[in-house]
Amino acid sequence: MLYPKAHICRSTMKISNSLSEKLDEHLKLMSVLCECYDGGNDIIALSMAIAIRVLVHDTKASTSLLTHLGRKTVQYLSTNFRDSKETVHLGLVRRINVGVNDGAGGEARYWPLCDERYFPAPKQNFRFVTFDEWWNERVFENHKFYLTRKDLVLSITNKDGGAHFDTEVDERYDDFRKSWSGGSSLVGRRSGVKRGYDNIPIYPAVRQVGYELLHSKL
Repeated sequence: MLYPKAHICRSTMKISNSLSEKLDEHLKLMSVLCECYDGGNDIIALSMAIAIRVLVHDTKASTSLLTHLGRKTVQYLSTNFRDSKETVHLGLVRRINVGVNDGAGGEARYWPLCDERYFPAPKQNFRFVTFDEWWNERVFENHKFYLTRKDLVLSITNKDGGAHFDTEVDERYDDFRKSWSGGSSLVGRRSGVKRGYDNIPIYPAVRQVGYELLHSKL
């Protein structure tokens, strides 16, 4: 039996997409990504950066979820902590050395401030700020460069594998994605063995930004 050809609709008509429940859904996604990171999967910070961008970043071509919902003017938690003892400011992470013996073994890592398995978070320095202050606050800074939360998130998503790869990245971003970006390394007192950190600071920093958003007044 022959059937008539189906009519293929090429209409450009738009259908309403209610966003009223999307914020809770997106924050749940953020929470799941944070839990995945805390389970030992640092690389999930790439997906977390995308989730952060979708939630807060506006451009001429795209609108953030918070702007769509009229919620972007709320107060944002800043955990950025400046340690006067450190020459390189990594305000969203701490440097931990646990179980390292004479430059070997144990853990030497950049660690998100929200993870209190080894040390309590410096909550006395936490504060709420406006979005512009939060997004443009310097969270990484050395003698030559600095990165804001915006720089960090957009560099990862737009150029370094979050949503896209580019053949080049900004030097100021590259300067903070090395194991030695914190400006120091461990040296065994007896052996003289030099040991760098076991990870890079940008991924735990993204994890900390996720924590900040989950504890902001959204």
